[in-house]
Amino acid sequence: MTPHPICFDATGTLIELSESVGDVYRRVALAHGVDLPGWRLEDAFQRILHRAPARGIEGNTVAARRQSEIDWWYERVRETFQATDSTVRFADFPTFAGALFDAYRGAEAWRLRAGASKMLAALRDREWPMAVVSNFDHRLPKILEALDISSFFKLIAIPSDSGSAKPERAVFEHVGQAFGTPIEHLLYVGDDTKEVLDAIAALGLRVFDIREIADLEDFPDLAVTAATLPPR
Repeated sequence: MTPHPICFDATGTLIELSESVGDVYRRVALAHGVDLPGWRLEDAFQRILHRAPARGIEGNTVAARRQSEIDWWYERVRETFQATDSTVRFADFPTFAGALFDAYRGAEAWRLRAGASKMLAALRDREWPMAVVSNFDHRLPKILEALDISSFFKLIAIPSDSGSAKPERAVFEHVGQAFGTPIEHLLYVGDDTKEVLDAIAALGLRVFDIREIADLEDFPDLAVTAATLPPR
């Protein structure tokens, strides 16, 4: 039996931040003349992000959608600092926001989750086809490359490439086409909200909530069991 393709979410599933958002925002802001407590920035950012719309789907071309990603992040940064202290003013906000955006481009801002590399290697040894399906932005492929895991994946699917974001069906149809398989044969692994995971499952995928897997190195055996079950 040919193994069913596995779609992994990125942040919170394979990779995680190496430092808190509040600490990074505070450090970069200090370099641009603004001093605010990291814990307050962290709290504001999480609240802003929770209600933020999808990013990377506006625009008729990849280039336009990638610019919309940057605009989206600049707006989230502006909202975060306004929610933290509405009196704050940057001498050059676009330059500050650009520096903050770039701070998350490199591997130093990220780290692999414990067991992720061994899990991926074990799946590759079993000849499992794999993809990353994330609502991240165009920085993701280079981050995964810098963390030395991009070679595990046939496809890295992000919204700005297709104009669609999880949990839209079009996202997984694109992945299914890349692997030559119906989406009902795809497995999905992520830490998305329950609503998103339920919506993906409703498309017919086998869904794994990564928070329910204590050790990532156990996942290959779970995948084998799931792949033997009939499609939903």
